Amino acid sequence: MKFSGKLKATLMCFLMVGTAAFAQTAEQKKVDVSDDELGKIAAAFQGVQEVNVKAQQEMVKTVEENGFEIDRFNELYQASQSPEKEADASTDEKEKFGVVMNKMQEMQSGFQKQMEDAITNEGISLDRYQEVAMALQTDTELQQRLQALLAQQQ
Repeated sequence: MKFSGKLKATLMCFLMVGTAAFAQTAEQKKVDVSDDELGKIAAAFQGVQEVNVKAQQEMVKTVEENGFEIDRFNELYQASQSPEKEADASTDEKEKFGVVMNKMQEMQSGFQKQMEDAITNEGISLDRYQEVAMALQTDTELQQRLQALLAQQQ
């Protein structure tokens, strides 16, 4: 199943709201990561990616099963997230949108648990995974090491 770029972005935003639940807003700092630990991080990352793909597929299915076109659902979702945007929607459409969002929120907790399990099953704490993930945002050397490991694993 192919996903449009807009849909991926919307669904990923939705999922990341949940994954932010275990994220900490720590100051960016240099983090020492051994090759062994980085290998575990890479494996956990791949597990999280697999859960994300599965989540996207299930969310698309839920949207479509409830009678929405993906683009229309995205419009309503974006309008619901932004006070500046307003969606011209019928009462029936608003009700269906609410039903879909409730279903997605229920699904999200399951996906959150699966992501956490993908991390902890590699022997990494959620805090440590988040610490390294935050360091990866700014540490280019760490990024290159991780990319090399991910390339080797494929």
